[in-house]
Amino acid sequence: MASRIERFEELARVFHSLGDKTRLSIMMLLTEGEMNVTTLCNKLKLPQSSVSHHLSLLRIGGLVKTRRDGKQIFYSQADLSKHRLGRKSELSAAGSNAAKFGPAELAFPTK
Repeated sequence: MASRIERFEELARVFHSLGDKTRLSIMMLLTEGEMNVTTLCNKLKLPQSSVSHHLSLLRIGGLVKTRRDGKQIFYSQADLSKHRLGRKSELSAAGSNAAKFGPAELAFPTK
């Protein structure tokens, strides 16, 4: 089981990943299905280097996954139901009131 520090570090990576309007736009576009960098560049009207940078940060945050097909890399949303950010079942099993409000990592013990 991850320590509290490790959980906070993971949360910080996720929040950093989502802390930019371009990265949020990418995540919204990927709800339509997987896309390569060229498609994302065309939809966002941004240069390839910028889109690739943002995709890298999203991948580090565990929010997107990649699939290679020849020379092209396709991006899609990671299975967020398996992300460790406080799934409802984990929150309930931990007896946390945070199940109503958010991730268990954000609930501090009352001891």
